[in-house]
Amino acid sequence: MSKVISFVNLEIEIVESDEAVVYRFAGDVNENFRQQDVPRIKKSQIIFELEGIENFNSCGIREWIYLVRDICKLGAVVFRHCSVTVVDQINMVPDSLGTGIIESFYAPYYCSDHGEISRLINVEKAAVELSNRNAPPFKCEKCDKELEFDALEESYFLFVDADLKSAS
Repeated sequence: MSKVISFVNLEIEIVESDEAVVYRFAGDVNENFRQQDVPRIKKSQIIFELEGIENFNSCGIREWIYLVRDICKLGAVVFRHCSVTVVDQINMVPDSLGTGIIESFYAPYYCSDHGEISRLINVEKAAVELSNRNAPPFKCEKCDKELEFDALEESYFLFVDADLKSAS
């Protein structure tokens, strides 16, 4: 079963199966987002797919925290494919995760030939690097050059400590 909730700059597709529910977000979490309009579905696994989130503002993050708090009471929440924007927000406002854990997230990299490139990092697979606050190595798919991590590792991976502890 699939349903779409639309706000001015945000769409949430909700896909429900017997064992899980997936909330797929795309757009901006801002003053137009009304968390009370998002259905709360109780399942053993609740997945938030967040690669489509482009921006947060202060009104949006307040509503987001209320939504996450409510949904975390209904099942195990997993955040998947978190955009760079989501990671930045989580690092500024740790309550953004509630009791959920991050399974995977995008990180900013740079190629001297091709510019900015985001790479998806799986927390479990990169646990060793992340626990040391090191960016996992990646190569450019176009030129095979080693990519440079394009943020401060100490601050970009702040959220990882809690996730690695809850995954073990």
